[in-house]
Amino acid sequence: MSDQVTKARALLDIANDTYAEEILPALPAGKRYVAAMTANALGIAQRRLTQPDPSGPLLAACNTESLSELAGSIRRGNVTGMSEDTLRQNLLTFLEAELAITNPRFLERRRG
Repeated sequence: MSDQVTKARALLDIANDTYAEEILPALPAGKRYVAAMTANALGIAQRRLTQPDPSGPLLAACNTESLSELAGSIRRGNVTGMSEDTLRQNLLTFLEAELAITNPRFLERRRG
Protein backbone atom coordinates (compact mmCIF):
# COMPACT_ATOMS: atom_id res chain seq x y z
CA MET A 1 0.00 0.00 0.00
CA SER A 2 1.38 3.41 -0.94
CA ASP A 3 2.20 6.08 1.60
CA GLN A 4 -0.50 8.30 0.05
CA VAL A 5 -3.19 5.65 0.62
CA THR A 6 -2.04 5.13 4.21
CA LYS A 7 -2.22 8.88 4.83
CA ALA A 8 -5.62 9.11 3.18
CA ARG A 9 -7.01 6.32 5.31
CA ALA A 10 -5.67 7.96 8.47
CA LEU A 11 -7.23 11.25 7.39
CA LEU A 12 -10.53 9.51 6.75
CA ASP A 13 -10.44 7.87 10.19
CA ILE A 14 -9.78 11.19 11.89
CA ALA A 15 -12.53 12.89 9.92
CA ASN A 16 -15.03 10.15 10.67
CA ASP A 17 -14.21 10.26 14.40
CA THR A 18 -14.51 14.04 14.47
CA TYR A 19 -17.80 13.95 12.62
CA ALA A 20 -19.27 11.24 14.87
CA GLU A 21 -18.10 12.80 18.14
CA GLU A 22 -18.42 16.51 17.42
CA ILE A 23 -20.97 17.08 14.72
CA LEU A 24 -23.63 14.42 14.70
CA PRO A 25 -24.70 14.73 18.36
CA ALA A 26 -25.69 18.38 17.93
CA LEU A 27 -25.09 20.82 15.15
CA PRO A 28 -25.29 24.28 16.71
CA ALA A 29 -24.32 27.25 14.57
CA GLY A 30 -20.85 27.27 16.11
CA LYS A 31 -20.11 23.84 14.68
CA ARG A 32 -20.79 24.67 11.03
CA TYR A 33 -17.14 25.34 10.30
CA VAL A 34 -16.11 22.04 11.88
CA ALA A 35 -18.78 20.28 9.82
CA ALA A 36 -17.52 21.89 6.62
CA MET A 37 -13.89 21.02 7.39
CA THR A 38 -14.83 17.44 8.23
CA ALA A 39 -16.83 17.06 5.05
CA ASN A 40 -13.89 18.49 3.09
CA ALA A 41 -11.44 16.07 4.71
CA LEU A 42 -13.73 13.14 3.98
CA GLY A 43 -13.98 14.19 0.36
CA ILE A 44 -10.22 14.50 -0.02
CA ALA A 45 -9.63 11.12 1.58
CA GLN A 46 -12.25 9.45 -0.54
CA ARG A 47 -10.84 10.95 -3.75
CA ARG A 48 -7.30 10.04 -2.66
CA LEU A 49 -8.35 6.43 -2.15
CA THR A 50 -10.19 6.14 -5.46
CA GLN A 51 -7.80 7.97 -7.78
CA PRO A 52 -4.28 6.98 -8.70
CA ASP A 53 -1.40 8.78 -7.03
CA PRO A 54 -0.85 11.82 -9.24
CA SER A 55 2.87 11.90 -8.48
CA GLY A 56 3.51 8.56 -10.22
CA PRO A 57 3.71 9.82 -13.82
CA LEU A 58 5.73 12.88 -12.79
CA LEU A 59 8.25 10.85 -10.82
CA ALA A 60 8.58 8.34 -13.66
CA ALA A 61 9.08 11.08 -16.25
CA CYS A 62 11.74 12.70 -14.07
CA ASN A 63 13.33 9.40 -13.06
CA THR A 64 13.08 10.16 -9.34
CA GLU A 65 11.80 8.23 -6.34
CA SER A 66 9.97 10.97 -4.43
CA LEU A 67 8.62 14.49 -4.72
CA SER A 68 11.20 15.70 -2.21
CA GLU A 69 13.98 14.20 -4.33
CA LEU A 70 12.51 15.88 -7.41
CA ALA A 71 12.24 19.22 -5.58
CA GLY A 72 15.90 18.99 -4.61
CA SER A 73 16.88 18.21 -8.19
CA ILE A 74 14.90 21.19 -9.45
CA ARG A 75 16.46 23.52 -6.86
CA ARG A 76 19.92 22.36 -7.90
CA GLY A 77 19.03 22.66 -11.61
CA ASN A 78 19.80 19.00 -11.90
CA VAL A 79 16.80 17.52 -13.72
CA THR A 80 18.14 15.62 -16.70
CA GLY A 81 16.55 13.95 -19.65
CA MET A 82 13.96 16.61 -20.45
CA SER A 83 13.73 20.21 -21.48
CA GLU A 84 12.62 22.95 -19.13
CA ASP A 85 9.34 23.24 -21.07
CA THR A 86 8.68 19.51 -20.73
CA LEU A 87 9.42 19.67 -17.01
CA ARG A 88 7.03 22.62 -16.67
CA GLN A 89 4.29 20.72 -18.50
CA ASN A 90 4.83 17.62 -16.35
CA LEU A 91 4.62 19.75 -13.20
CA LEU A 92 1.44 21.44 -14.42
CA THR A 93 -0.13 18.07 -15.20
CA PHE A 94 0.80 16.85 -11.71
CA LEU A 95 -0.60 19.99 -10.09
CA GLU A 96 -3.91 19.65 -11.92
CA ALA A 97 -4.19 15.98 -10.93
CA GLU A 98 -3.40 16.86 -7.30
CA LEU A 99 -5.98 19.68 -7.33
CA ALA A 100 -8.57 17.26 -8.72
CA ILE A 101 -8.16 15.41 -5.43
CA THR A 102 -7.55 18.18 -2.91
CA ASN A 103 -9.55 21.09 -4.31
CA PRO A 104 -11.65 20.11 -7.33
CA ARG A 105 -13.89 23.19 -7.13
CA PHE A 106 -10.87 25.49 -7.49
CA LEU A 107 -9.75 23.50 -10.52
CA GLU A 108 -13.23 23.67 -12.07
CA ARG A 109 -13.37 27.45 -11.56
CA ARG A 110 -9.90 27.82 -13.07
CA ARG A 111 -10.85 25.79 -16.13
CA GLY A 112 -14.33 27.32 -16.33
